[in-house]
Formats: sequence, structure tokens, C-alpha cells
Amino acid sequence: MQNSVKFPDEINLLPLLPGVYVMHGEKGEVLYVGKAKSLRKRVSSYVRPRDIKTKILSEKIKTVQFVVASSEEEALLLENNLIKKHKPKYNIRLVDDENYPYIKITNDRFPKLLKVYRINGKNGEYFGPFPHGKAIDMTIKAIRKIFPVRTCNIKFKEGRKIEPCLLYHLGLCVAPCAGKISEKEYLKIVNGLKDFLKGSSEKVLSDLYREMERAKRNLEFEKAAIYRDQIKGILSVMERQRVVSDKKISFDLFATAKKRNYAVVVKIGVREGKVVSSYPFVLKVPMRSGPSDIIKEFLLQNPFHGNFGKIYVEKKSGDYKELEDFLSEHFHSRIKISVPRGEIQKSILEMAKENAKVHLNNYLEKRKLTKEKALLEAVQKTLGLKNLPVRIEGYDISNVSGKDSVGSMVVFTNGKPDKKQYRIFKIKFVEGPNDFAMLKEVLYRRFKRKGDKVFSERMPDLLLIDGGKGQLDSAIRIKKLLNVDVEIASLAKKEELVFVEGRTEPLRLSRRSEVLKLLQRVRDESHRFAKKHFTKLHGSVILNKNKSR
Repeated sequence: MQNSVKFPDEINLLPLLPGVYVMHGEKGEVLYVGKAKSLRKRVSSYVRPRDIKTKILSEKIKTVQFVVASSEEEALLLENNLIKKHKPKYNIRLVDDENYPYIKITNDRFPKLLKVYRINGKNGEYFGPFPHGKAIDMTIKAIRKIFPVRTCNIKFKEGRKIEPCLLYHLGLCVAPCAGKISEKEYLKIVNGLKDFLKGSSEKVLSDLYREMERAKRNLEFEKAAIYRDQIKGILSVMERQRVVSDKKISFDLFATAKKRNYAVVVKIGVREGKVVSSYPFVLKVPMRSGPSDIIKEFLLQNPFHGNFGKIYVEKKSGDYKELEDFLSEHFHSRIKISVPRGEIQKSILEMAKENAKVHLNNYLEKRKLTKEKALLEAVQKTLGLKNLPVRIEGYDISNVSGKDSVGSMVVFTNGKPDKKQYRIFKIKFVEGPNDFAMLKEVLYRRFKRKGDKVFSERMPDLLLIDGGKGQLDSAIRIKKLLNVDVEIASLAKKEELVFVEGRTEPLRLSRRSEVLKLLQRVRDESHRFAKKHFTKLHGSVILNKNKSR
């Protein structure tokens, strides 16, 4: 069967079967990956799109590749893998999704609990993703005390005798490998764990109370003690949860915050009137995506988080019935999605929105700092500097035939202009057009000044001169004269060559180099600042001369 069709001319060739479709642009680039119950019907909806975002996408689609799936689970797995592989521009996807962990419960005879970073095949049940490793580690640590499921790789063999390990004695495993529990009783613990992960704490408690009483009646006190400890663990977790209502209401709520191409979805779980969880997820999103699109796509790609019967979303526009049907079929129970109406739901929504804003701002700030540091590290490596160039000072001279001369000093801190620390030097001791001598004067005065906090608080990690080899040599002479510990480079305008102290040959960096672009920004800013003050000084001198005539 042909697995690629032209859009829109050949979409009638698509099968009326479930599967995954991959939309390609004019150059073959992957624009969007999606799944569908009916490939033909789903792709046909892009011919006459209802919203602006889909309209923009549909105008760029040239071909649609498709894969028929044998089941909904297979389509979901394939879609997620293709999104991770191609990172399409128009898909909403988790940022750094390879780093989002899952809890996996295997489908072995005696299932085990694992932390994994990939969903592979159907050899187990997955819960997640969780927002970060710390969140999942805390979850696993808590639930292992309540549900002592094994985490080892021991292979079970009939008639094989084995001594229970330390985890059994610590109460973190019931040692099915040593025959300390029957297969039937072990699976009860595993099923209770699954229900607990799905948020059904009250159901789990009810089942445990019933099993504990039954064990007592049968004089199975060791078994009753296991149930008792599980009950204590769950109650301990529930006691630490924030009470938001004395009404026994339960729901999951999703809200989002967005800036440019990034968004955070926050999921808040409420069970029996208590906030039991709050998870933030950072997403890469198309520019025109709204809250409704973002949450809908998040749940379609991560259905574990849509496993509760009552779900509230910040906004609900478009076809949410498709999402409800998908989640309902996935979990074999009715899932209802709506917008908050009651006071309690609205207050939780505001809390979720505020959390989303905070998490998004924190992520963008950390990303910015990481990007800045990476650039400074690249400058350090490229120029062979001893220290990270956190503070870069840029210098330039501006004059006309040696008259009304000024020298500028600009400061870049962490790669950004720090304008409060800019300084201007009016040339006092050099007469005539001699830029080298003027530069020496500026640098001499800069490193000799003691009263100015800008000069006394911190020395530059890199001193950048506007000019070539001659300007660099002039700066080095002043450095040696004053015994200043500073590294120096210069940037020549015409060929954009970088001259570095201690190197015999200049560096020729790619015009696309981020290192070169930063050096150019410092150089151009020092030139602009010098020119601005020269123009101001020169203009006032001419004005005074005219007045004196």
C-alpha cells in the first residue's frame, strides 16, 4: 500500500483506519505528527481548517505520510516516538522529553517497580511522565513503604530457595522470591499500587481495610500486619495534603501559562477535598497556540494525566469530545472534561495559573542564564582565556583630526550591556590625531583611578579594543607599565579579525559565530557610546565659538 499522498489532491487514498500521519512541507521537512481513528477523516479536516493555527499549517502541507496502527496504544506509542524523533514545528511537545521519567510496573509473573525514561512496547504499564527525577524519586520512596513491590532483577525458578535480601528486612519488599508471599497476595499489592498511582486512594483504603479484617478473622496476623502498614502509609500521605474543602470532591485540573514558544502546563489533583499533587510540565509550543490547544495536545500525548473521571481545564474550545472519547476508550471508563464553575474549582484554577506563571518564569530565567554561561564559556575557549569573561570592557576613541577627542568604556556583564557602569574620558594630554596615544591615556586613567567604584570593585575578565594589532600593542604596553592582571583582545572592523594577546596570528571566526557576534556587540557599543559623546562635545564647542563671535 502506498504510504504517502499529496495534499490535498490525494487524501481520498488514505484508509479509513486508525494510525499515525506525518505532514511534510515543500522541502520534505516534518511539520506535524498526529494520530487518528480514521486517517482519511482526520487529514480531510485540514482542507478547510476552522482556526488560524491550523490554517497556517495547512497552507504549508505538501505531502502526508501515514502508518496504519493495529491498536490505539500502538498509534499513541508511534506518535510519541515520531514527535521525539522529528521535533515538528507545529506539535506541542515536552521540552527535553528524554529527561522526563516514568514509573513502570512490569507484567512479569511477579511484577516489579521501575523508574524509566522511555516507553518501550507493551511489556508493562506506565505512569507518567513526572516533571523531574526528584518528583518521581520522592513518589517511589513513599509508595515503596506503602506497597512493598520488588525492584530487583531476580529470575524466579520453581523449587529454587533463596534468602530474602536487606530490602525485605527494611519493609521495602515482601520477598516473593523467597516465598514470603503467595502470587495471589502479591498481585493484590501490585493492583493496589496501580490504583493508588491513578489517584484512587479511597478505593485502595477501602480494599485494604476489608483485606485486613479478613486476615484477622483467619488468624493470618503477618498478612494483616502488611495491610495495616499500607493503611498507615496512605493515611500519612493524605494527612500531609492541603485541605481545600470539607466536601468530598475529587477532580484533576489543568491550567497553563505561555510566553513566545514556551508554555507550562500545571496539573493539580484534588481527592476527597484535598490537594494531593501539583505537577508542572514545560512544553515547546507553536506561537499561535492558546490554553485550550496546549492542554488538549498535552493530554492526547500524555494520557496518563487524563486518567481521572472528572477533569477541569482552563479553557475549552474546539472539539474536546474527541479528547474525551480518546481518554474514555484508553482507560475503559467515562472521562468528563469541563470548565470550572464552582467556587472551589475556580480557586484551584487561580492557584494552578499562578503556579504555571511562576514555573514558566523560572524556567525561562534558568534557560537564559544557561545560554549566557554557554556563550561566555565559548568565548573563553575560543580566545584561550584563563577566566570566564563575566565582565568585558570595550574601548574606542572618537575624534576629528585630533580635536574634541573622547574615549569610551562600555561594560558587558554576563554578555549583556551594563549601562550604569559605562564611562567616558575626555582626552586631556594628547594633541593631534594619534589614536594609539589617546587609547594609552584612556587605559592609564582607567587603571589608575581609585575613587570610582566601577574601577575599584572589579577588574575586567576581558578588555576588548576597537582596532587591530597596533591598538592591541598599545593596550599591552599600559598593562605592563601598571602591572595590571587583565587579558586583552582587539577586533578589527574590515575583516573582523580578532587579535589576542599572546597569539602570533589573528583569529578569523565564522560570520555566524556567536562568539564573534558578542565581540561585535561590545565593539559596536563602545563605538556608538564614544561617537555619541564626541558629537555632543564637538557640537557644544562649535556653538560656543559661534556665540563668542
